[in-house]
Amino acid sequence: MAYRFAFILILFSFSLKSFAQNIKINKEKSVGSAQKTYNPNTPFIYKKGFKNYNILTKQIVKKNNDTTELNELKFNAVLSAMYTKQLMYEKFGKWSKEVRPNIDESHPILVWEKVKLFENEDKRYSVFANGDENWNEIYASVLVFDENNNDCLSTSYPNKEKIIEYFSNGIRGLSDGKDFYKIYWQSVNSYNSNKIIK
Repeated sequence: MAYRFAFILILFSFSLKSFAQNIKINKEKSVGSAQKTYNPNTPFIYKKGFKNYNILTKQIVKKNNDTTELNELKFNAVLSAMYTKQLMYEKFGKWSKEVRPNIDESHPILVWEKVKLFENEDKRYSVFANGDENWNEIYASVLVFDENNNDCLSTSYPNKEKIIEYFSNGIRGLSDGKDFYKIYWQSVNSYNSNKIIK
């Protein structure tokens, strides 16, 4: 797990240039309530929804020149880049880890380990919830691994569509998020990067 965790840290460190990216749009029809913006890159954002989603495949080159792929499910043009974090909080409570690829990162990747996504099965998953809002885009995203550390968003994973549907439907059913944001901001505001540097 530590080996996989190191790759995930690398994955989210977008400042590195060693990624080959392959983007495939899987859903074109928007869902949710459209809100007009003044940003020409995202003219509409969607409350309790998204414009579309895609799986972003990132190839990471390891020291011995082998490559490994990680797949990130991105929901584009969401009202809040926190949607996947909020969804996981509303289903499973507070996260088990915060990951900051850069020490001074203000918004961490939130990690839930060994959670049961589907009531009708005993399988456990680890979910890394992230998101970003900038001039070019606003999205909420997840990486999902099963209990055997298999990438649940890879093309060969048998329940990939079920995982996508879980998060797609979950975004549509979000609350107003007051409970999540209260806990989230308490945690983020109490983080002190100077303690890590020492």
